[in-house]
Amino acid sequence: MDAVRLSSVYGPEQLSQISEISEMVCPPTTKEALTENLELMKEVEYLFGGWAMPELSQEFLDSAPNLKGVFFSAGTVKPYVSDAFWARNIVLTNAHKANAVPVAEYCVASIILSLKFGWKFLRELRENKRWARETAEVPGCYDATVGLISLGAIGFKTLELLKPFKVKVLVYSTSMSQDEANEWGAEIVGLDEIFERSDVVSLHTPLLPSTTGMIRGDHFRTMKPRATFINTARGAVVNQAEMIEAMRERPDLTALLDVVSPEPPEEGDEIFSVDNIHITPHIAGSLGREGLRLGQTAIDECKRFIAGEDLLYQVVEGDLARMA
Repeated sequence: MDAVRLSSVYGPEQLSQISEISEMVCPPTTKEALTENLELMKEVEYLFGGWAMPELSQEFLDSAPNLKGVFFSAGTVKPYVSDAFWARNIVLTNAHKANAVPVAEYCVASIILSLKFGWKFLRELRENKRWARETAEVPGCYDATVGLISLGAIGFKTLELLKPFKVKVLVYSTSMSQDEANEWGAEIVGLDEIFERSDVVSLHTPLLPSTTGMIRGDHFRTMKPRATFINTARGAVVNQAEMIEAMRERPDLTALLDVVSPEPPEEGDEIFSVDNIHITPHIAGSLGREGLRLGQTAIDECKRFIAGEDLLYQVVEGDLARMA
């Protein structure tokens, strides 16, 4: 995988565990080094991979006749699989639910701070250079309304982490019924209603042809006074030009964007000039020690596979249509 991330995903403890369950044919390596030395794959049965691993193409698979399982320590596997891979019936797992944990934690932290108008006060204090504490309109967390758009691994984990808080949760989802939502104390509503009723809206929709640009300018225009929009999904799910226009029209709103389109934005991009849009450089996912959870998830899946146990995070070809 990517040399920069390798040690943060497969640390000493993870490498020790791999050596206990298998014979490592080489030290952890990069795509470039492995591609130049594919004869290493001749005896390989289990492959641990991550960001920037080689594509599992026909050429690569021809070099690995004994390959039984690929254990991927990241989210989407779309850039790495091929028709030839699926034809081999090799087991594939990923760590998307492990990576969902820090993103959901980031979202809940942002939601709580947004319900205190933290970003609004920060902006005003910086602009006015004086103490200002007009708190009459602050919703606070108690009995606030939070909207979640889509319930994939991250959206559902966010719903789960919100459970201890006394907030009303609105959900726009094609995968959850109202009966299921009732068990979580949530309400299924339409996309427009999410924006109209929520104090904070958090977007978790994967980027697919059908979801590109699905969040439009008018969604922002209908938001409650001083509401907040959070995007930790993908920038292109939002029509960014329309969002910028609407956010200029509604300076009372706040947008917290951990993802934008394109990413990274070009220097001087208009989005940097909108005062009520705050951008972080795609930090919600696994960083630092959080990466070790991804490697551990891959190792645990391999252990289950070797033991003949049911896998928790297997990916099959039909899953790709729903993946970002």
